[in-house]
Amino acid sequence: MRTLRQINAVYEKILCSDMNERVKKKKFASLIREIKKDYHIPLIINKDWEQDHLEVMALYRKIEISRDS
Repeated sequence: MRTLRQINAVYEKILCSDMNERVKKKKFASLIREIKKDYHIPLIINKDWEQDHLEVMALYRKIEISRDS
């Protein structure tokens, strides 16, 4: 399991790369699956869970926004 710092480093590398957008989106989707699995993000995220996992959710949302843009 990678740390949040390691996942963020991979995210930054993808974001700054010159690969085409389709490939980037696939790589971001892969990171999202990884963080969901490794950090046990529930299907329905409630405020209590989110408050207890602020760093995880911040990175998760950052990756999600990049994937969807």
